[in-house]
Amino acid sequence: MLKRFWISLFILLVILFCGCVRRGSITVPLEPIRTLEQLETYRRQGLIPAKIERIFCSGGTLRLAVYLESADKVVAVDSNERREKGRSGMKAYLAAHPEFYELPIGGETSGRDNPETLLGLPNPPQLIIKADTGAGYNPEELTRRTGIPVLLVPMRGLTVGRKEFDAGLRLMGAALGKSERVEAVLEFFDCEMAEIKLRVQKDESAGHSKPLTYVGGVSYNGSHAFNSTEAGYPPFVIANANTPVKDNENEPTLGKRHTMLAKEKILEWDPEILFLDLGTLYLGEASGLVELRTDLAYRSLKAVREGHVYSLLPNTFYFVNHDVVLINAWYVGKTLYPEQFTDIDPKMKADEIFTFLVGKPVFEQLNAELDHLALEKLR
Repeated sequence: MLKRFWISLFILLVILFCGCVRRGSITVPLEPIRTLEQLETYRRQGLIPAKIERIFCSGGTLRLAVYLESADKVVAVDSNERREKGRSGMKAYLAAHPEFYELPIGGETSGRDNPETLLGLPNPPQLIIKADTGAGYNPEELTRRTGIPVLLVPMRGLTVGRKEFDAGLRLMGAALGKSERVEAVLEFFDCEMAEIKLRVQKDESAGHSKPLTYVGGVSYNGSHAFNSTEAGYPPFVIANANTPVKDNENEPTLGKRHTMLAKEKILEWDPEILFLDLGTLYLGEASGLVELRTDLAYRSLKAVREGHVYSLLPNTFYFVNHDVVLINAWYVGKTLYPEQFTDIDPKMKADEIFTFLVGKPVFEQLNAELDHLALEKLR
């Protein structure tokens, strides 16, 4: 009992007095790090270790640490990353690094970090890497209560917000001593997208008509049915798909990136090609896959009647799976412009991308957890 009292008192004192630096006679809080200039300033002042060996990744930033070959630095994860192992079918970085399931939890999902838990870890992190979304535990307060620097990363993507995405990854790389790896990763993204776009442009130059295309079952704060879609769906943007779902502030159903459509709208469009994001499978009997097989209205769609329904890996699951964005873009390209992608085996391409970004060819592992339906024509 006495031992527990002294431990609690120690943690309380740490919380009260850490997280601040002295400037002259004034004590001010260490601010969350958003820029390279801040990072270098704090390093020069000795407020951040020159070499960081222990990190906690919050709010979906764990995948970025894996991309930067820093999985060995992770000492705790948030609760979303420790859910049932079947969810690794939605996240390649978890499939490639099952050791994350054995790590302690440093906070709850979506950035709801726990200062006391982090301080009580056997090896507390030297840096907290947190999604800069405005959600969860206030980063200023988190730094004040733990004394651990917080580095904020914009959760943007390869299409919309690419400038912010690059800057965030470079900031992480500078903090973790992985700047060379950052540039290799960014170049990899650029080369993959450029190759897809070049092939698409060749098809467009040949004057081929482009089929009307729709993607359903897109995840957003969880799994959804077939009417869940996304304006500016990144694989469609990269492969320049012809889709009626576009950003339009004057259209109430399509005025934001993620939207839940009325079924009648999909029936009105009657797309020639349908894609199903397999993030929907977690709904079980309410999934978009079951809907396409049993709902009479959806079964009347031309693409369903003629067998032009194709599956995609979960594009978004606890923020965007950037590796999957590339893989899905390759598969969309091969489906819509087959003559330009005859040399591409989408599943082999998937493992090439996974190997580079998460360190292992995990497509078959993910596919097994997705009922072996990924990157297939659905029947």
